[in-house]
Amino acid sequence: MKKSQIVLINHQGLKLTSGIQIQTPTPSIGLAYIGAYIKKYGYDYTAIDSCGEALSQVSKVEPDSDLLIQGLTPKEILNKVPKDVKIVGLTSLFSHAWFLARNIALDIKKLYPDCKIVVGGEHPTAIPEDTLKNDFIDVVILGEGEETFLNFVQCIDQGKDYKSINGIAYKNEKGDIVKTERRTRITKIDDIPYPDWDNWSINNYIEHQQISGVNLGRGIPILGTRGCPYECTFCSNDRMWTKRFVMRSPEKIVDEMEFMKKKYNVKAFSFMDSTFIVNNRKVIEFCEALIRRNLGVVYQLPAGTRCEAINQELVNVLAKSGLEKLSLAPESGSEEIRNIIKKKINYSKFINAIKMLNKSKITVGCFIVIGFPEDNKKTLWLTSKMIFKLALLGVDDITVSQFTPYPGSQIYDELRERKELDGNLEEVSDIISFYSKRLRSYSKHLSPKFTHYVMYFMFIQFYGVSFLVRPWRPIINFFNYIFNNVEKANYIRFLSEILFTRKKFIKGLTNSDFDK
Repeated sequence: MKKSQIVLINHQGLKLTSGIQIQTPTPSIGLAYIGAYIKKYGYDYTAIDSCGEALSQVSKVEPDSDLLIQGLTPKEILNKVPKDVKIVGLTSLFSHAWFLARNIALDIKKLYPDCKIVVGGEHPTAIPEDTLKNDFIDVVILGEGEETFLNFVQCIDQGKDYKSINGIAYKNEKGDIVKTERRTRITKIDDIPYPDWDNWSINNYIEHQQISGVNLGRGIPILGTRGCPYECTFCSNDRMWTKRFVMRSPEKIVDEMEFMKKKYNVKAFSFMDSTFIVNNRKVIEFCEALIRRNLGVVYQLPAGTRCEAINQELVNVLAKSGLEKLSLAPESGSEEIRNIIKKKINYSKFINAIKMLNKSKITVGCFIVIGFPEDNKKTLWLTSKMIFKLALLGVDDITVSQFTPYPGSQIYDELRERKELDGNLEEVSDIISFYSKRLRSYSKHLSPKFTHYVMYFMFIQFYGVSFLVRPWRPIINFFNYIFNNVEKANYIRFLSEILFTRKKFIKGLTNSDFDK
């Protein structure tokens, strides 16, 4: 391995002292993939997991804020950066967390002005021009990062000009932003090495059971596919991945699960895919391979899976293979709204999918969004009726969130064109809190206050009806959490945060550099 002058940094996590939404910090699978890829070509690197190295350490963003930073302080991060650093790589998946990566980049540039700061992920890819307004950032990697970051490292290592590399954005000598030709997507994703978890604090995450989705015990993230073929106008995914959907070989996915189970003693996997169930045949092949290997593991699909590919054969094999939780994303109860946002699901197929899944032991969740620009009281009433029906059908969880325009989404671009959004990221900084009263309404027909209280009503409506119809379910889930430390459902995670975790965080709050 060549001498490590490369530093990859995972920014801190975010939590709230109030509100129902608690974002669970998880290890960066993107950085772990990039680390593994450059190692394959002979480059070592230093990993700084700003969150994972200090999961029990929290501090307030501001003295009067309910937003908490989870992880290392800025000084602790800087102390871990080697003095001979040449390249620093950071990623930002979510826009609300961009300020964490940005602040780390700024601090490092001040201390080591000659090093190159490279950022990637969905947020910088979506708005590279806005990202590069920060003069301390040298390069934005656009889209898939493995090949592009390797090429950049090779150029710096060999003293060559990196500005001809495909898939980047940078400022030229005149201060103009230049975007090179978009890099072709990696099609042979089976050839990409497994995420290099050894360099990261993966054991800390596992021990704390910090994983995206619900807690199913000792778990680890995994990726089975890349991209999404759908065209939802509120999603920024296609800016990152294009609309090309690529799935790994089913056997290769199971190979990784077996490898990670043996190496890290895990029994649960959380698929970080945008949508896993697209190719029905390949998903069945994956399930059959998992059953055949008899690994004794469970897994979940926490993202918003589409319903089109779900049939009885698939449900049966998913349940048999160890799928514990699956989430669907109807978004709205109004067909008019679903058509406008290009969420063109067949409502009958969606309801049939719910019924089939409910007969299995798979826990089912649904994602709902209210406050789209075209939403009104009538469309919200239709959504409320759908939520009532979902409760009666036996759906376990719902997540209701206020619409926020994600940078890179079609709606975000349309709002900026209409001058209804000026691109100030403060406008999307409250995405983390589904219950924030500060969120503005992007609908001309709905006030922020009205939308806020409708969201409360929908939660009360769903869980009230659910518990009345199936009172045994929360009791079973709660006992399962107490005795097995497994959550399965989001409301159990919420209760555990309220009763145990949040109290610990609040008690441990201290003054720090974040308050300055």
